[in-house]
Amino acid sequence: MLRSLLLLQVAALLLADPIAVGFAKLASFEFKDGMTLPTEVTDLDQKEVTIRGFMVREVPGSGPVSQFLLINDACGCNGTPKLNEIVFCTLPTGVTMDIKTGVVSVTGKLYVGEEKEDGVVIMIYQMDADTVK
Repeated sequence: MLRSLLLLQVAALLLADPIAVGFAKLASFEFKDGMTLPTEVTDLDQKEVTIRGFMVREVPGSGPVSQFLLINDACGCNGTPKLNEIVFCTLPTGVTMDIKTGVVSVTGKLYVGEEKEDGVVIMIYQMDADTVK
């Protein structure tokens, strides 16, 4: 009986709808290198989420991409977004797509935490993107 109950709880978690997350939450604080990130964003680590924003190429060029940046849909695409206004998205292995214009909804597993390169923080939000609509 207990095993059946546990299996049902696990199945319910796996089938749960993704959490709708906005940049209002992701960018709700002033980011400084080495800071303790707010609980409201660290609680999203490794959760299935949906975030709306604009797709931007990570590297210059044209044609399909396997990675892209998702930036705040309220930014008007002007200026340089702050680190907590960018989600670095990676599509599944072997999947590529063209950059879409306008606001998109990206669903996938979100990872929250500082990622450093040569001692410099280069990102705090990463996502394994499953769908882009």
